[in-house]
Amino acid sequence: MGAVEKTEPWLGDELGRPARRPVRIPAGPGARAALEVIDRDGHVRQVWPIRAWPAFVGRALDNDIVLGDPHVAAHHFVLDAGEGGAVEVEAGETVNGILVDDVRLARGMRKALAADADTVDFVAGRTRLRLRLAGPALPAEEPLAALAVQHLHVVPTLVLAAVLLGGLAFNTYLESDPDTFGRTLGTTLLIALGGGAIWCGAWALLSKTITRQGHFGWHLRVFVVACLALLAVSVVPGLFAFALSWPWLTDFAFIGTYAVAATALYFHLLAIEPARPRLLRAVIAIGALVGIALTLWFNLQRTGRLGEELYMTHLFPPRLRIAQPMPVEAFVGELAPLRPLLDRKAQERSGAESAGFGDEDKPDDDDD
Repeated sequence: MGAVEKTEPWLGDELGRPARRPVRIPAGPGARAALEVIDRDGHVRQVWPIRAWPAFVGRALDNDIVLGDPHVAAHHFVLDAGEGGAVEVEAGETVNGILVDDVRLARGMRKALAADADTVDFVAGRTRLRLRLAGPALPAEEPLAALAVQHLHVVPTLVLAAVLLGGLAFNTYLESDPDTFGRTLGTTLLIALGGGAIWCGAWALLSKTITRQGHFGWHLRVFVVACLALLAVSVVPGLFAFALSWPWLTDFAFIGTYAVAATALYFHLLAIEPARPRLLRAVIAIGALVGIALTLWFNLQRTGRLGEELYMTHLFPPRLRIAQPMPVEAFVGELAPLRPLLDRKAQERSGAESAGFGDEDKPDDDDD
C-alpha cells in the first residue's frame, strides 16, 4: 500500500464533485474494476462495475455509486486512476472518514493502492466494501457436486466420531468395574450422542437465525475435534506425570481444558461472525484468561495451593514409568517435615476431646 497523503479539500462544482480531475477515462468494453458490498457473513450482496475513472461514491444521487448508509456523506470518497495505472482513493467531505485496509483516511486525505493488489477492503460509515481490480485471472468454476463434498467433509468427520466413541469406551473400561461396565458404557455413549446432537443443533439453529445458513457439518466437526482434545487433555497430563514424576502436570491440567474449550467456542462463533475473527480471538482469549485466573484463586482459597488436588482414577502400567524410583530412605526423609504438622493436629484433637467435645459427650436420643 502506498503512503497516505494530505491534499486540499475537494473544490467541488454545483453538484459537489471535485474539479481536480474532471476528465473521465473510459475503460473499454469491459469493467476496469468492481466495488462490492460485503455483508456481516462475508458474502457479496451487491456489485457495481466501474467502467471509467474517476468513480464517485456517496449517498447523493449524482454519485456513480450510491450508498444508502446514513453514516456515509453525500460525496464520501472517490476512486481514481493515479500514476502508473495505480488506483488512488481520496476521502471527500466526510466527518467519519474511510477505512482502507485498516488505515483511516480523514477528509481530504488520499492514498495510493498497491498496483499488484487483487482486492482492497473499505469501510465507509457502517458499510463494508471490497474493490476488485482487473488483472488477476479468475479461478476456474467449481462443479456443484465437488463443492458440496468439499464443504461437507462427511468421511473425515465420521472417522473422527468413531475414534471419539472408541476413546470414550476405553476410558469407561478403565474407570469402571467389570460388573457394571456394560451399563456404564451405554450411559456414557447415550450422553455423548444426545449431548452432541443437542449442542450442534443449538449452534446450527443460532447460525441459521443469524447467517441464514445452518453450518451443521461445521459445528459437528468442531464438537468432535474438541471432545477428542478434551479426552487427550484428561489422559496425557496424568500419563506424563506418572512417567516422569511431575505431579504439577496434573495440578494444572485444567489450563489445557480451558484452552480447548476456548478454541472450540472460537470456531463455533466463527461460523456465525466470520467477518471479525480478530475481535473473536481477543474476546475468547480474555475469557479463557479470566477463567484460568478465577480457578487459580478458588484453588488457593480452598486448599492453599494454586493447583488442583492430585487425584488419579487409575494407575498406568509400570513399564511406562521413566523416572527412577525413589529410595526408601529418601522417601522417609522427605516425610520428616510433615511430623510437626501431624503432631500439632494430634494435640488440637486431644485438647478438643479433653474440653468435652469428644464423641462420648454427644447427646443420646434415648434420654427422652
